[in-house]
Amino acid sequence: MLFYIGLTLILPGLYVYLIIYLLDIWESYPDYGEHDVIDSTIGLSILIPARNESDNIINCLTSLLASAEGLPNPIEILVIDDHSEDNTYDLASGLGHPRIRVFRLQDWLEDGPINAYKKMALALGLEKAREDYILQVDADVTVPKTYLPILLSSLTKERPDLIAAPVLLEGESRLQRFQTLDMMGMMAVTAAGIQSGHWHIANGANLLYKKELVQYEESDIASGDDVFIIQKLASEGCKIIYLKNLSATVLTSALPDFSSFYKQRIRWATKNKYQSSISMKLMMAIPFLNCLLLILHPIIAIWMGSIAWVMLAFHLMCKILVDYLYLFALARFFDRPKALVSYWYSSIAHILYIAIIGVTSLVVKKYEWKGRKVS
Repeated sequence: MLFYIGLTLILPGLYVYLIIYLLDIWESYPDYGEHDVIDSTIGLSILIPARNESDNIINCLTSLLASAEGLPNPIEILVIDDHSEDNTYDLASGLGHPRIRVFRLQDWLEDGPINAYKKMALALGLEKAREDYILQVDADVTVPKTYLPILLSSLTKERPDLIAAPVLLEGESRLQRFQTLDMMGMMAVTAAGIQSGHWHIANGANLLYKKELVQYEESDIASGDDVFIIQKLASEGCKIIYLKNLSATVLTSALPDFSSFYKQRIRWATKNKYQSSISMKLMMAIPFLNCLLLILHPIIAIWMGSIAWVMLAFHLMCKILVDYLYLFALARFFDRPKALVSYWYSSIAHILYIAIIGVTSLVVKKYEWKGRKVS
């Protein structure tokens, strides 16, 4: 019993400390303000790997073109169609804009199946890119008008080797609002890791880097084009920044159903087993073990009775309160106060989500994504 009580005091304590630590770094992290100075010689090649994105590709491209309008910088957009079974290629090609070039991955690959299709699409984009900086975005995002100017001004001022920038999920259903809150939380984790230097993660939907520093191989695992890039560059002592600015945020729709949500998060979570950073592993382990213990309290109550229910109430109160403070600050920054309407049920769902995805990701070797079985 003493071990159980001690564990129920230590784990919530570690979790509260971690969340306050993340929040403190986020709040003190400089908000990159608007800067008018842009070096017009800085060129961007925007890479968009796309598979079956006919519903999204036009909105993505038109938002990028609108953001590039009036800029003197050399900016090109490369769409790499990854064996789409819809008319993604035709839609992208049909825009006929001089900034846009469209390629088919199947015209470039040698015969035979591969595992890392998205990475090979990016490799093709890197080969065809004309500019020194690569901006990597997903085909289902849209960007604000001020997006490219703020990225170019940060390149002008900071001259980094890599910029990790924010991604925000949107939607009105309960599941989609849950994803909005979860992604906002991940943005603070990303910023805190980069600022502290203790871990490095990024999101490939909004990532900018020097072309000369990155390459992909056919032997790579399917996922992780974002995380492994930033970790490689961090290990080489490259300059990495997180661009904390609402104007630098890309928007995309949260997934509409549990099946697609589960498949996406398993894909993301399978990368975790390849992490080498002790700090990163510890940062991931604390929330996972914390949620696992929360689920175990009712089972433990079968043997320990009321003391387990008291421990559950204490444990749950710690998590709900500190998470609310954390997400309230993030919702304020991202101007998404409505997402907090879903906080109370999301806080309970988050416990199940972390525990289930955490356990499943340890045993899953292959997963399905966009109609393919990959690993």
